[in-house]
Amino acid sequence: MARLFSSVALAITLATNAHAQSINGLGVSGGDGPRGGIGDGAHVVRKAQSFITDAQIQAPNTNTTRQLAEGPAPVLTTSNDTSDCSERRVVVIDTSPSGAQQEMVGFGHSITDSTVSTFNSLEPEVFDQLMQDLFGQNGNNMGFMRNTMGSSDLSGPQYSFDDNGPSFNEGEPDLDLVNFSLGPYGTAMAEFIAKMGQYKGDVFLYSAPWSLPGWMKNNDLFIAPIVENYDGSAYPLLNNSFNINLIPQAIDYYTKYIDAYKSYGVTVNGLSMANEPLNYQGGYPTMYLEGADEAALLNQGLGKALLDRGVLAMAYDHNTDQPAYPYRVLQGAPGLVRSVAWHCYANPPNYTVIQDILRAFPDAIQFMTECTSYLPTVGTMSFQVAQSFMLPVQYGASGASMWVLGTDPDYGPHSPYGGCDGCEGSIIVNSTTTYTKTHDYFMVGQFSRFVRRGSINHRVLQGIEGNGYVYGDQFYINAFQNPDLSWTVIFMNNLGNTDDQEVALSFSTLGEQVWHGTIPAKSVVTWLLPSQQVLGESNRTAPYNSLPPYPLGNSTSVSAPSGGNGSNGTASSTLISACGSTAMSSSAAATSTGSVTVVPVPDVTHSFASITATDTVGLAPP
Repeated sequence: MARLFSSVALAITLATNAHAQSINGLGVSGGDGPRGGIGDGAHVVRKAQSFITDAQIQAPNTNTTRQLAEGPAPVLTTSNDTSDCSERRVVVIDTSPSGAQQEMVGFGHSITDSTVSTFNSLEPEVFDQLMQDLFGQNGNNMGFMRNTMGSSDLSGPQYSFDDNGPSFNEGEPDLDLVNFSLGPYGTAMAEFIAKMGQYKGDVFLYSAPWSLPGWMKNNDLFIAPIVENYDGSAYPLLNNSFNINLIPQAIDYYTKYIDAYKSYGVTVNGLSMANEPLNYQGGYPTMYLEGADEAALLNQGLGKALLDRGVLAMAYDHNTDQPAYPYRVLQGAPGLVRSVAWHCYANPPNYTVIQDILRAFPDAIQFMTECTSYLPTVGTMSFQVAQSFMLPVQYGASGASMWVLGTDPDYGPHSPYGGCDGCEGSIIVNSTTTYTKTHDYFMVGQFSRFVRRGSINHRVLQGIEGNGYVYGDQFYINAFQNPDLSWTVIFMNNLGNTDDQEVALSFSTLGEQVWHGTIPAKSVVTWLLPSQQVLGESNRTAPYNSLPPYPLGNSTSVSAPSGGNGSNGTASSTLISACGSTAMSSSAAATSTGSVTVVPVPDVTHSFASITATDTVGLAPP
């Protein structure tokens, strides 16, 4: 039997390696912290396990819902016997050669100035605990992180790295970038990311500017004023855009930033040329950047500079409703850009565009790089993280990140002039000694803890229901084969009814092997399933114990499951069926939200003499 398990596993491995879309060549941000985690060769999954987070948002410091709590382990049988249950959802994972899809990088968040300032306000021992909770192997072990290049709407003070004037909106041209400097806030972020590397040494880090310095734009302003439409919405300002006569200076700006981070021991692994390049409203840093101009930046020197530094050029970094933009960049700068970044804010987002890009550019590595939970309300159901991670992955994304990682209790510090005043992240820092893990923390953990870098997403042939267009009638499934050949299978049960789903999961090439388990209503569940080799060693599985391995509270940490869990795979516990399991009931509570007063953007009348293409000849080569 063990020989048969090994032969089947070898066949699956060869098929996977031959057909998966590769992330080969992607770097890490650095640091001597631990690498990998459960599901890699050093942390082998040796028994079936199940972890659950309820969709209902609970009040802080209460234990009314399950948050990364251990649930009944799925049970392996050798047939699809349904005699003990009235109805099962049949799930089939494609382990044929064509079933292996993209390699994964990971999941995570965005590091903003609000993250850095609030985290740095913590006492040293509390800071250490928080970083373990976020990046440690007994914590969320996040491996795909984004950071803001200069200020954003989740910054209090506003700045670029070369304002060259008394304020961010009063700068004069600095064509040789002699005044380029990370400054106090950029330095603080670089130092924070260097510390991150002490807790996890294999993070993929990518940077994105919300705007280039004001003097590089057609309106001379880092932050444009807010102009309202008739309906009160913000009006986009056409001149809040990149001045294409300053391409050499922009290239110099990007490369100086990457090199400056390197001096702090941080390697920038990916670069987006502009966050949301089709967003050019006022009130916080934004900048219109045409797709053709993004390609021009790459063709005129930035592409080679990034390749020389081992940095992945990432096109677009905006919503799914304008897929022609990344097409134009990929077509316009061949060989210089091999990645596309997407956001979730189209209504609704259509992640099939990821698949469309792959048809034209099969080697393109794609990510969902921003989505946010806005003013979450205690007692309501939130699948925001799962919705934002699972559909992109299903259609070909190699990773995903939510927006802001950490804020204060007022969702800041943030720009006083506009932008998001209710974006919640995974962490709220309450004081120098306390912080709260939000609902997003646990939802992100359902992915980042259990999906290893280098794991391979597999096509799900049967079992998925619904799509992004009808919220509340969805059952999503992602299936990953980890480097140790174990499986991480993630379920989202957001069906319109309140019924648990009894699941019978099988693999297309493994005959009658079937895993049985329960996916409670209104929850996200992660299964860890041992590899065929491990099953061949013991020819059985054992149910995990019922004690939660993670705290239900919000500011402490206990040991999370390791690959071995103290077991060699030969436990003799009686196998139990999870068919009779029921979901824990949750109680609703109420919460209050704050408000913010937007103040006018200063110095919006500043201007300087226009610069022509002739003026830039011979200046600031990239």
